[in-house]
Amino acid sequence: MNIKLIKEKWIKFYKRGFFTGLMVLCFLCLIDQTLQTPFFFNKIDSGNFMLTLSFILFGSVFCGIISFILLILISIVTVSKQ
Repeated sequence: MNIKLIKEKWIKFYKRGFFTGLMVLCFLCLIDQTLQTPFFFNKIDSGNFMLTLSFILFGSVFCGIISFILLILISIVTVSKQ
């Protein structure tokens, strides 16, 4: 198990997962709003704007957590070089 990998790279992995999730979800929302019947999100109006933004934010946080879990799995598999 490579604990040093977690200590040095956890912020980088979390940020990468968070920003990737943010970009993908914003792109999906943008494409979804142009469709006649939205598939992933509701049509944005004044009533559900904050709800849609919170879905995007929480989805991005979830992607960051998944990225961190993958870092833990990578650290379990790898052996530290001493």
